Amino acid sequence: MVPSKNEAKARVSVALTPELHSEISARAAQYDLSLNRAILQLLRAGLDAEREKKQRLEEMLREYRECADPKEAERLGDQLGAMILGR
Repeated sequence: MVPSKNEAKARVSVALTPELHSEISARAAQYDLSLNRAILQLLRAGLDAEREKKQRLEEMLREYRECADPKEAERLGDQLGAMILGR
């Protein structure tokens, strides 16, 4: 969600690698967005993805703790390990 015109905004400066700048510029052109708007959308998508990943991890931890079946607990443990270690 991009802030509305009525919301306060903070101005920040970010240094992008040439490759990242090219990729974001291409995305902005593809969707007919300003570079600033494309960066905002990508930041929001990344933050939302991190939040969803954290929520899923918390759900899996709860399921793991409450699991009485050893085989299911092992499966959940393997999934948790893969999620935490990024495998």
